Amino acid sequence: YAIFDAFSQNNGQMNVSNERYLNAIKLFLTAVTPLEYQAYQGYAHVGRQFSGIGARIASQMQSIDELRHVQTQIHAMSHYNKFFDGFQDWAHMHDRVWYLSVPKSFFEDARSAGPFEFLLAISFSFEYVLTNLLFVPFMSGAAYNGDMATVTFGFSAQSDEARHMTLGLEIVKFLLEQH
Repeated sequence: YAIFDAFSQNNGQMNVSNERYLNAIKLFLTAVTPLEYQAYQGYAHVGRQFSGIGARIASQMQSIDELRHVQTQIHAMSHYNKFFDGFQDWAHMHDRVWYLSVPKSFFEDARSAGPFEFLLAISFSFEYVLTNLLFVPFMSGAAYNGDMATVTFGFSAQSDEARHMTLGLEIVKFLLEQH
């Protein structure tokens, strides 16, 4: 949070090199934050369903990670919300924007399935897509444009994503070992 505060105190939004970048980051933050929140809810729910202690703890720890990602993204948005429109109503707009229709239905389907189906869909499929197609390019763009607040939560989240993908791979391994 120290980097967020330094970004805010030094008017970091004035150092962003391209104003079009703000529209891209607005799409990213307002799209990913509700999905991370759904992941948090799903992992918390799934973590209570497993009888085995390993899967239970892994799911609950991942739930905590996802909630921390949401909090960090909201903190990053809060500074931009003071100066730019469009960051303030992400929870309300989650049901209303076209670009979230596919991931929203993907999460709804995953959360309505069983625990292993949820973990396979989110830990394996979604975490790979989120990390490789969203976080890496957006955090590189954030660094290029001088947005250190976004870079901060991006790198923090990326370090967690490797662990999340490992949980997904372990679920795939478990399913393949079944006869």
